[in-house]
Amino acid sequence: MNLFSVMARTALKLVLIAVAVVFALSLIVLALISVVWVLLKALLTGRKPAFVTTFQRFNQARQQFKRGGFGAGPSAPGGFGPRPDVVDVVDVQAHEVRTDQALPFGPGPDQR
Repeated sequence: MNLFSVMARTALKLVLIAVAVVFALSLIVLALISVVWVLLKALLTGRKPAFVTTFQRFNQARQQFKRGGFGAGPSAPGGFGPRPDVVDVVDVQAHEVRTDQALPFGPGPDQR
């Protein structure tokens, strides 16, 4: 009886190892097929894959942070704040906006 239980445990271990190997290989094959599909789609459409553009934007933002961008001051390129080189100011004539004519159902309850 002891020999039978040892053989059964060994067979079960081998079956579980085989199932794990098949599962791992199927995941690897699925990943490779997905990569090939994304690359073929990118070649056919002429557009870069989303993960490539995401990492490119991340690297651009990282470089901007290294240079002191994003709020480091008005003189920093790409920084926020007042920019002294912008001098084009467009002024418009103010006029009244009448909402009662724009709405087909009449003035709202707060306008009565």
